[in-house]
Amino acid sequence: MSLIEKIFGKKQKETETGPLRLEFNKLPDLISAQYRKNRDVSAPVIEKKYKEIGSSVRDIKDARKELLDAEAIADANKRAEKLGDSNRENVAHNLNLIIEKIRVPSNKDPKNALVFFEDSKATMKNVLDNTRKSQLYIKALYPTEFENINLRLANLESLLDELYEMIRDDKNKIDAFEKLPQHMENISQKEKEAQLSRKRILALEEKYESAKTDLVNAGSDIAKLRNSSEFQKANDLENNIKALENKIYAVNSDIRRLFTPMSKALSRMEKQDKNEMHVLSPENRKVLIMLKDDPASIPEKELGPFLDMLEKRIQSRDLGLKDPMYEKILRQIHKLKETTAMSDLREQSKMYSSDIETLTAELSRLDIYREMDLLQTQESQYRDSIGLILSNMEAEHKHLEEIEEHLEISRSILNSEVKEIFGQDAEIVY
Repeated sequence: MSLIEKIFGKKQKETETGPLRLEFNKLPDLISAQYRKNRDVSAPVIEKKYKEIGSSVRDIKDARKELLDAEAIADANKRAEKLGDSNRENVAHNLNLIIEKIRVPSNKDPKNALVFFEDSKATMKNVLDNTRKSQLYIKALYPTEFENINLRLANLESLLDELYEMIRDDKNKIDAFEKLPQHMENISQKEKEAQLSRKRILALEEKYESAKTDLVNAGSDIAKLRNSSEFQKANDLENNIKALENKIYAVNSDIRRLFTPMSKALSRMEKQDKNEMHVLSPENRKVLIMLKDDPASIPEKELGPFLDMLEKRIQSRDLGLKDPMYEKILRQIHKLKETTAMSDLREQSKMYSSDIETLTAELSRLDIYREMDLLQTQESQYRDSIGLILSNMEAEHKHLEEIEEHLEISRSILNSEVKEIFGQDAEIVY
């Protein structure tokens, strides 16, 4: 049983039609077998044509000798004979190129026959190009030999063309044979790339599912933590702290309102200080700034001297205000100096601040927020990881699509080459 029968199975009945089914991995052996089959069929015909070509070359060798031995026509003058001799030498030299270069190969392979044909045709063209002018002299002086040479060259060229006609159908097969290994390598490489890409996609899908599970678990842990008694306690502490902070803000607002009636006077004092009309001491300037920004932060020992200074300025009427405004400010100064309104508000603020410190210390001893921060950080990381995985999956899917497109093109090219080699449709099983 032949190799082809071993791989394909025995020949099917003539009535059965359909493409050859060829396994991709066995294709090199099948192609080699088919190549040998084509070569064995072509070899006897090529060998016969080689013999005819070899005989034709020998005829040209004889014609070359006859030209060198020939005498010029009787009526040729000396000058013509001299020119004829030099051109005869040129023709003989070029004919010798044909004799030396056009040697039929011992191998009857169609591929070698094609190379032999192309090289021989190139040699013939060079010889004819090199002797075109010389042949005019030969024709005039040695007409019989010229005719003989032309007939022999035409015969050789005809035999070479006949050889090409015999192997022309094999040329496409030879091209396909030569291209096949590279195309098969391309397909194998693309299949490996596609396999690696699919593995990467599977790995990314596993990571995606794992990250989704982690995200769900983190969300569940956060929900449990929020529903825990410790979290509720921490939340209550925070709410109490915020309530106290709001009370401190209200106290500070009340303190600010104590100085609202004297706002115009304070503004005039600031302008006069900047314009150096009435320069304040560094201590009073500091208090003035604090009154504008945060009156609650002014120490009592610094506020008293400032109010004394302000009272003198009001009494001296040097701030450019109307009399009713001076009186209003003066009453407010007396209220601040003679009542405990300011100190009472300060005490309230200190008490609220003390309570905030106590609650904050208690809150800091709880681990619940640290646990919540950790879980929320993990949740954010899982969410970011999922986004990155999805992006990588999309890129990998696109990469796989590109590989599969190239693979489809390469397989189509391979199918065409296999069809050319076997002379019928073939289905390649990958």
